Amino acid sequence: MSDEQTDGPAKIAMMTGGPLATNFFVIGCTATDDGAIIDAGFAGDQIVGMAEEQGIEVTKILQTHAHIDHVAGLHAAKALTDAPIYLHPADQFMYDSAPIQGQMFGYQIEPLPPVDELLADGQIITVGSLSARVLLLPGHSPGCVAFWFEELGVVFGGDVLFAGSIGRVDLPGSDPAAMKTSLARLVDELPDDAQVLPGHGPATTIGMEKKRNPFLLSDW
Repeated sequence: MSDEQTDGPAKIAMMTGGPLATNFFVIGCTATDDGAIIDAGFAGDQIVGMAEEQGIEVTKILQTHAHIDHVAGLHAAKALTDAPIYLHPADQFMYDSAPIQGQMFGYQIEPLPPVDELLADGQIITVGSLSARVLLLPGHSPGCVAFWFEELGVVFGGDVLFAGSIGRVDLPGSDPAAMKTSLARLVDELPDDAQVLPGHGPATTIGMEKKRNPFLLSDW
């Protein structure tokens, strides 16, 4: 499945695929046609093709975290674009164990391409004339990050906050207490009208989740 948003200073396209119905995104700057993949999960060649259909030249590959459904397409994406791969160092151990993760899902995954750039909380990432602030939001994994494009009012949230739910906290490297802190940070720092483009499921807003999400409304 794919979806597209082409109005204003940015082009955003989405594809959903893989065994866990993961969302993969491409964002491009309409002024320069520079763009970034956000989470090169399964079918990396199709994600690059989606960018090409939008006239976007992929110059960065930004990873919200290193679970297999978000990184399995990196071989193809890197080979086709030669764009640098960005990841938070706290998820490097999961990145390095991608072949073992793949075996758990019945997939043969070769060792992933080396990470080119390490992300840090508060770092500013530029995509053409667009800019995003990196938010470190551990809990689902130690190095989970979100990319907050304040000018666009859009956050690519990975597997932190979903429509009506949150990312799992029962996986190796997960931490429920850290997730609670990360969720509080997300809803405190971002405005209610911020659009959340998550790693799974439909888009939502911070305000909507503050009203209805049981994980924000109760002490679980």
